[in-house]
Amino acid sequence: MPKAKRDVAELKKRAINSLVLGIELFNRPHNQGRAEGVLIFLHHAFEMLLKAIIKDKTGTVHAKGEKYSYGFDKCLEVAQNKIKVISDDERATLSILDAYRDTAIHYYQDVSEDLLYLQAQASVTLFDDLLSRVFKERLADCIPERVLPVSTRPPKDLKVLIDSELSQIDELLQAGSRKGIQAAARLRPILAMATATRSDAERVTEGELRKAINRRRRGDDWSVILPEVAQLKLETQGDGIPIFLRIKKDADITFRIAKDGEPVTGTLIKQEVNIWDKYNLGRDDLAKKLGISGPKTSALILELKIQEDQDCYMLLRRKSSTFKGYSKVALDKLQSAIANGVNINDVWERQKHNFRTKKRK
Repeated sequence: MPKAKRDVAELKKRAINSLVLGIELFNRPHNQGRAEGVLIFLHHAFEMLLKAIIKDKTGTVHAKGEKYSYGFDKCLEVAQNKIKVISDDERATLSILDAYRDTAIHYYQDVSEDLLYLQAQASVTLFDDLLSRVFKERLADCIPERVLPVSTRPPKDLKVLIDSELSQIDELLQAGSRKGIQAAARLRPILAMATATRSDAERVTEGELRKAINRRRRGDDWSVILPEVAQLKLETQGDGIPIFLRIKKDADITFRIAKDGEPVTGTLIKQEVNIWDKYNLGRDDLAKKLGISGPKTSALILELKIQEDQDCYMLLRRKSSTFKGYSKVALDKLQSAIANGVNINDVWERQKHNFRTKKRK
């Protein structure tokens, strides 16, 4: 068997192993480390599966000159934009899982039983969808049908579930400052659903968490604080086990979120954004993530006119200092150009004259 095919088989095997471990942890009888373990193993399952798919389709999971294989964000970008095996909804589902896992690894959160089940069952459904779509295999062919997340009350309506979660957060907030830490821990996974479904798939920041809590205490409605959550819905098939559950971004709502700079009128609502959180990447940060030199990154920024797009770039000022800030949208556009075959050396030849007398972009 060729090495590339062996790599695909090994990655796929490890993906299935991690999925099974995640389900086993979900169904375990005690809760010590359960939520964190489920999220970590489900996330690893998808990273391995996406790498198996990318390796099968492109022959590599390593950027040119890089020591390490693609990270999860890069896998999502290649899977959606280059080889086109996942949809926008599926990327949002995986971004939500990524945000949950990120907090589980690096901090803490309080994920309710219903939200954990939602992640587990949506993961099983999407894993089966991808396995079938790319490899013409079904999950039932790889693991026993009894290996499924088990819930006595599987959620069918995401709005009802989220409303219940937010009501419990309200009760904690009304109890005063002594319950504030618990309220924040409970809100983190809800806020992760909102930020992960944005176009730039942001991570939850403590600043945004505090702002959401302060706005709620001032009386703002949750639908205004977390407008993205209202756009999510569940698509389910089956009443018991097995159940197919998918997270969608096209729920029927009476409003939509205004883009930056768009007048807020009629059924539009404004999404408050901390510009330092949104434009949090410098030129060198982009270069590191792209795996190319700083000057060539600057050349590609000029080539793609990234600084002319307000969703991608902003010149930030704090006191006497300035910072050229780039967003996740900018990173996605640069990564997409490279994934689609742009010749970095040719770009450099066209743009290098801009850097002989000017400071870097």
